[in-house]
Amino acid sequence: MKLLKWSGLLSIVILLASCGGGKSIEVGENPKDLKNYSTYAFLPNKNKISTPGYNNEEINSEIVNTINENMDDEGYRYEEDQPQVLIYVHTMFDDKVEVNADPVYTSYSYYRPDFYIGDYYKPFMYKDYYTIQRITGDNIQQVPYSSRSIVIDFINRKNNKIIWRGTTNEVEIDDRRTERDVRKYVDEIFKQFP
Repeated sequence: MKLLKWSGLLSIVILLASCGGGKSIEVGENPKDLKNYSTYAFLPNKNKISTPGYNNEEINSEIVNTINENMDDEGYRYEEDQPQVLIYVHTMFDDKVEVNADPVYTSYSYYRPDFYIGDYYKPFMYKDYYTIQRITGDNIQQVPYSSRSIVIDFINRKNNKIIWRGTTNEVEIDDRRTERDVRKYVDEIFKQFP
């Protein structure tokens, strides 16, 4: 009888713990190991926001700048040649009907060195980004497509494994205050940073 009571209590505790507002998905290596790394760079992506009313350049610049500020606060420094951690950002701003709304999984959009990359990445990107063929992660969970959302992957450069994936459902990005809301969104993701 005591076992039944304890298992019921344990089930309630697990249920309540799983109802938290923010959402971070720990995959790959031990996310706590992120504290052992000190350098980072961005992997550029080709996610281009094409829905009218959103400025692709402004939104992505705000995302990159806010991530840089948070990484600085966490004690990281930018390193273009041999960063320990690669940051890959998935932006989902287009209406679902306007895009092939693939969930975020582990793919990396391979670039050749001559493909266009937004100016917002150029000062902070990994110099040899085109050598990354595939990103993997143990027990990776895909993030369903949700318009006006951001997912940030932190990847070990040496083995291309996702260390930690962060997103949130705590902040809504409003059409009228996009830049401010994007900053709040990224800051909310970093509140969960291991």
